[in-house]
Amino acid sequence: MALVMMPMFLFFTTFFPLGIYPRWLQMFVECALWRYQGIEIIRGLMLGVAGSAWLGRVFYLAVLGMAGLVVVSRRLGRLVLS
Repeated sequence: MALVMMPMFLFFTTFFPLGIYPRWLQMFVECALWRYQGIEIIRGLMLGVAGSAWLGRVFYLAVLGMAGLVVVSRRLGRLVLS
């Protein structure tokens, strides 16, 4: 369990700011890790900071959610039909 939890707290910027990492790792976290986007939205809501960057984050999460829905529906369709 600790093997999963530790990287999550380190790389999703829950407790540590993104600025402490090298730039290549910052780019990876910003682009590839979907939880980072959610954490930034929640952080903005808690701090009362609203901006246009939210639209991009929400769009990114919506696209990933729709892609996940497509993948799951196809897999479930194959399981049910076979």
